[in-house]
Parts: sequence; C-alpha cells; structure tokens
Amino acid sequence: MKYKGITFNGLHSYEDLGLTIKEKEIGNPEKEKALVEVPFSNLEYDFSELYGDQNMSSRALSYTFNVYNAKYFTKEQMVRLKTRAVNHFMNVNKMVELYDDDYPNWHFLAEVREAPDFSEDNARGELTIEFEAYKYMIDNEPEGTDIWDRFDFDFDMAQVTELEIDGAQELVILSNSAGAVNPSIRCDSNMTIEHEGTLYTFKAGTTKELEFRLTKEFNELRISGNGKLEFIWHKEMI
Repeated sequence: MKYKGITFNGLHSYEDLGLTIKEKEIGNPEKEKALVEVPFSNLEYDFSELYGDQNMSSRALSYTFNVYNAKYFTKEQMVRLKTRAVNHFMNVNKMVELYDDDYPNWHFLAEVREAPDFSEDNARGELTIEFEAYKYMIDNEPEGTDIWDRFDFDFDMAQVTELEIDGAQELVILSNSAGAVNPSIRCDSNMTIEHEGTLYTFKAGTTKELEFRLTKEFNELRISGNGKLEFIWHKEMI
C-alpha cells in the first residue's frame, strides 16, 4: 500500500523514511499591517501596500508522523527510524522545497527551526515536525507552461510568455498571484520595457530587475528591441 506524505530535502516521508502521517496542519500567513494613527483624531493610515502589494508573514506547516517499523516491530527499530528522520529534517540550514502529495501542482519553501517533538509507547512513536515556510505556496511549473493535463481552470491563465519583438510592441501580461511577482527576463539582445511609467533596461541573457514587478492582474507593457523575449516566473498563492 502506498501512503501519501511529503518530499523534503530529496526524500519522501513514506517511500524513503517509512513514516506515515497521523495528522497535519497547513497554516496560512497573516497580513503584516503598517498602521499609523493621526494624533488627536480617529484617523489612521495604512502603509502596508507602500511598495505595491500587501506584505505577509511566514506560514507554519506541522506534520505528525507515526514512527514504527512494520517489519521489525521493536523499540530499537523504532528509535533507529526516529533518529534517521530527525536528522534528515533538521539537517537543512535554509528554506528548501517541500512537496506535499495533497498539493500535486504546488510546493512550499520550508525549514525546521524548532526542536521536533517526540513521544513513544513501546515500539510505536509519534514525531511532530514544525516547519517555518515562505508565505506563499509556489506553482511547480513556470507561468505559461502549456501542459493541458495539469491546467487548472480556477487558478491558471492561458497566455504567451515568450514572443518575438520587432521594434516597439505593446503587451499585456496577466498575473493572478496573491502578491507582486518579480519575473526573470530572458532576451536575445538588449531591450527596454516600460511599465507603469517606469522604463527598465534588460541586457541580453537572463536577468532579474528587483524593481520590475507585476503588481496587477493586467500589466500593460511597452517593449522596445529586437529578438526573442521571455518572461519567467512561478505563480504564488496563499
């Protein structure tokens, strides 16, 4: 029997580590508000979207695993399994991809920062791993991927993200990410992109301009240059 689980740091919790999930909690991020009250009044100003989108906190992911060896049902084997699992989950010093089988088209970026919790009863144990994760879950495929079998009519948008530019051209890029996205730009030659009154210059190759962000569902762009141009980003949603 194949059990669902998570893939973290290259190993699957059941297929590679032999753990089954007893329970889990996928937390959501909170809005981080920047409220300033006006003295001697009931007014307050919200500067949360000062840079184009609402800032969000990180999110918590919690998994409680059943720890026991079904073949060798002994306490010694249970302890060995627990030791291997704890070292695997803790042996990462930055946020890396976490794939949950219940979210087949998405992944999280996560890291274990708090001590795992473990309890045991003879040859059975329970191991709870708390992950701190990036605020959004991330689409496994870049935007514009033309794979019909995985197209999601609720979340995906059919659009062209790679095109030929010949002189000056206007383009609308669609984004339904929960927050602003910062795409990489791949182009054959130097090109300029005007977006919301600001002109950005991109050199030949693949570059990312931190100030160039898609902040709306419909982003009107004016592009100047010659050659192939590609926008590369992954959709991010709560």
